Amino acid sequence: MKYGRILFPVDFSDRCRAVAPFVSAIAKRDGALVTLATFIEAPIMWYGAAEAPCIPEFSLPQWIEESKQGLASFATEFFAGVQTRIEVEEGEPGFSIPAFASISKTDLILMPTRGRGRFRAALLGSVAAKVLHDAECPVWTAAHAEAPPYPASPEWGNVVCAIDTTPEAPDLLRYAREIAESHGAKIHIVHAIPPLVEAGPEKYFNREFDIFLKQEARKKIGEMQKDAGTNFRLCIESGKTSAIVSAAAVEDQADLVLIGRGALARFGGTLRTNVYAIVRDSPCPVLTI
Repeated sequence: MKYGRILFPVDFSDRCRAVAPFVSAIAKRDGALVTLATFIEAPIMWYGAAEAPCIPEFSLPQWIEESKQGLASFATEFFAGVQTRIEVEEGEPGFSIPAFASISKTDLILMPTRGRGRFRAALLGSVAAKVLHDAECPVWTAAHAEAPPYPASPEWGNVVCAIDTTPEAPDLLRYAREIAESHGAKIHIVHAIPPLVEAGPEKYFNREFDIFLKQEARKKIGEMQKDAGTNFRLCIESGKTSAIVSAAAVEDQADLVLIGRGALARFGGTLRTNVYAIVRDSPCPVLTI
């Protein structure tokens, strides 16, 4: 699995700078062209009464030129030896990034999450959420790039693949197989069973039912692996999906968590309720396809 065209949206934040070394390393690994892009959302009206709005002095051409200079400095600082292209576009980042990626035939978008303030731990960040929902290509993102719990390698030697049993799952397994073949990665499949009640008389029945669910999931995933031509190690646990995936990544010292986001396009899809939490809680970067 090689990526020839990488899009790296740059907002010059600390989180963006923390992700830059990963982007550079992946680009060097694959010999990719990296597009460093800044998306400018020009203010129309800031504050004031409707009849007398207060519009601050604003020069879009000057802002664009300053952004280009900033990107040039950013490229010099982080992307020595990497083929880069600089782009400054006007538009809201969450909508503009997927559109730009589609037009430029991007193979991979790399970006940090941008949750803010006291609720940062609970939020993915609106821009990252929009990109994950709308992008047609794979998206790599990292929620803990500034202070990772352990050093993850851009070589992707250890990969945890979070899988469900939806129709999209075999495609995710094939993608994992390509990563294993191209990078020599060890793939560990993780599947989560929703937690059952562990109190009262129901717990005895629930434990038997939990065992049944795990057996059925193992059987179905085994069939999907056979169909995809894979035989990866499989772990099935009961509990909160993001917590199980995070624990597996920590145990394996994973370089990457791989998940599918096909269900995001459908209201109520299985991954729609979990993909953001997996990205937010993962101790290492997450690649969503």
